[in-house]
Amino acid sequence: MLGPADIALIVLAGFVGLILLIFIYNLFSIIIVEKGTCVIVERCGKFHKKLDYGIHILGPLDKIKPLLWRYTTTYYDSNIYSTGKHNFKVEQKLIERIDTRESLMDFPLQSIITRDNVKIKVHPMLIYRIVDPIRAVYEVYDLALCVEKLIQTTLRSIIGDMGLDDTLASREEINKTLSLKISHIFLNWGFKLEKVEILEILPSPTIQEAMHKQISAERVRRATIIAAEGFREQTKTEAEGDCQAQISISKGKQQVLIISARAQAESKIIQAQAEAESIKIIGDALKEYNIEPTQFIIGMKYINTIKDMAKKSKQVLLGLPYSSQIMGSAKKL
Repeated sequence: MLGPADIALIVLAGFVGLILLIFIYNLFSIIIVEKGTCVIVERCGKFHKKLDYGIHILGPLDKIKPLLWRYTTTYYDSNIYSTGKHNFKVEQKLIERIDTRESLMDFPLQSIITRDNVKIKVHPMLIYRIVDPIRAVYEVYDLALCVEKLIQTTLRSIIGDMGLDDTLASREEINKTLSLKISHIFLNWGFKLEKVEILEILPSPTIQEAMHKQISAERVRRATIIAAEGFREQTKTEAEGDCQAQISISKGKQQVLIISARAQAESKIIQAQAEAESIKIIGDALKEYNIEPTQFIIGMKYINTIKDMAKKSKQVLLGLPYSSQIMGSAKKL
């Protein structure tokens, strides 16, 4: 059996052990680091080590070095220029556990003046990852603020050398140029730029109205040009059709004249051949009378002429020499 003295000794030993455990816990802290995060530990004010995910014990002289970080939230109206409402909430905190996963960083709308003196608002956004937490903690004091200001100044430099039309049409080119100019600087801070995007490029309402009018005027101009080209093609087609029709008609008339001339020529040839044949027959018949065929033909034509003259007039007075060879030839017949 334990006496009162033994029980008191046991209670005292337990109490002393509890006090010892509390003292040891205060000297050595246990820390759990989640996957995807890390912790920077200092000892005596200097960097000691980086704790990756797992369970770690900190010594009495160890201290966690926090990272100054800013969390941003953007609230803005879709019609910013009309309402003037634009709220950008910033929360700045000292974080002990540094997230090494890919994250998104948003920025407020930034006013920029283009090369042709047009004021626009640009909304940039980037995807990043902290690849070297030691550099992120020790190389720069306010990493998020430095990133934001570097983005803003670089955008001003890029867009300031571009006109409004080029800015609106070259968003991908702006993203590439911006990424090339700032990536190596971010790496010096242990900050890797995965991707940068220009979410919005917003001209002022006056410029937007002018752009709408320009687009409308351009559409009207194109419609007028298309209508004029259509009328020109129609007129050209009709003229070509009339020309082809006239050519076809002329060719048809030409063919008719050619055929008619050929027919007349062939008719005259046939008639001449018939006359030649008749003259030959008459000549053969007149040989026994010793009369030339030409004299006979002339005499017959002379007689036919007198007949025609007699038909056209009631009285015809003719003086015919009796000794005429023509009449003499006729007399022989």
